[in-house]
Amino acid sequence: MSMDLSFLPLSLQLSLNQIDLNFLYEIRLRKNYPIIIKVGFNVGYLSTNGFTIDKEEGIICEKRYIDEIIENVTENSIYAFNDRIKNGFLTTLTGVRIGISGECVTDKTTVITIKNITSLNIRVPHEVDDCSLDIFNKIFFGNALLNSLIISLPGYGKTTILKDLAKKINNFIQRPLLIIDERGEFSNVSGENIDLIRYSDKLYAFNYAIRSMSPYVVITDELITQDDWTCVANANESGIKIIASCHSDSIEKLQRKQFFRDCVFDRYFLLDCQNNAGVLKYVYDKDFNLI
Repeated sequence: MSMDLSFLPLSLQLSLNQIDLNFLYEIRLRKNYPIIIKVGFNVGYLSTNGFTIDKEEGIICEKRYIDEIIENVTENSIYAFNDRIKNGFLTTLTGVRIGISGECVTDKTTVITIKNITSLNIRVPHEVDDCSLDIFNKIFFGNALLNSLIISLPGYGKTTILKDLAKKINNFIQRPLLIIDERGEFSNVSGENIDLIRYSDKLYAFNYAIRSMSPYVVITDELITQDDWTCVANANESGIKIIASCHSDSIEKLQRKQFFRDCVFDRYFLLDCQNNAGVLKYVYDKDFNLI
């Protein structure tokens, strides 16, 4: 098994062992519906014999499956993990991210927890050595590291590429590299020059990093909010290099957003969002010209 899925109920593990787990990317569990899995670029159902496109053969997700997964990941102490649960995810010790859907409990306008969980989206990460090589060879100008943004739709390899880039930069540049890991997906990335901040929002992590860790470069995943882009701009003004990712399937769509037009990146790497996860499609310079 390429990734530790021991937090799953044993019966589901046995079914998953019937497929090539090197190509398992996603498991979706919805109470009272067949379990959906993504194997390579094929989406189907989990059956007792592995992968099937026959819905009638799909294993029905019982509520006890969801409850057991939550109990295993939280080590039977769900309250100790509430800060992550209320943000809609859990992450296992080996970096498997689990999205959570259920009933939000609020205090006025603030979500304080999620209860009665009825859906899980399990994203299964993979280590792909040298998957970032094409991008790595384009993020330098002479010996200077360029601020770089990796762009694609969800599920097309951004995080996998960032992990590999972190390892390569750690070996190539003997200067401090900080990873801001909001969801715990970089747990297996380490190196003599790497510092890791986990389970923190970007606003806190960027401020903390600038004041306390003095990084040369920051790697972070999924710039989403205006605050995220502001953090990147502020860090760059302090002389910190940035390598990050964001969701989109075209540079044109991002250009319509003011915060994107004003951002600080020197290179934009658009991945193929069709049937080639992790494949570089286009490279743009800071003025959005194709290179």
